Amino acid sequence: MLVLSRKLGQRFQVGPDVRITIVKIDKNAVRIGIEAPGDVTIYREEIVPFEAEEGLKIHAA
Repeated sequence: MLVLSRKLGQRFQVGPDVRITIVKIDKNAVRIGIEAPGDVTIYREEIVPFEAEEGLKIHAA
């Protein structure tokens, strides 16, 4: 796992097409903005559809 330290307003790139921006920092939460092409699906971990979750396990193995 890569762990990054970023300040408010700073960004980082994931692959050639996905950019993450730190939008807000509170005491117990960080708000991020994600810029990605329309064909890239983004899910919060707790709502990943079962089919996608199984696909992630297969690719991680």
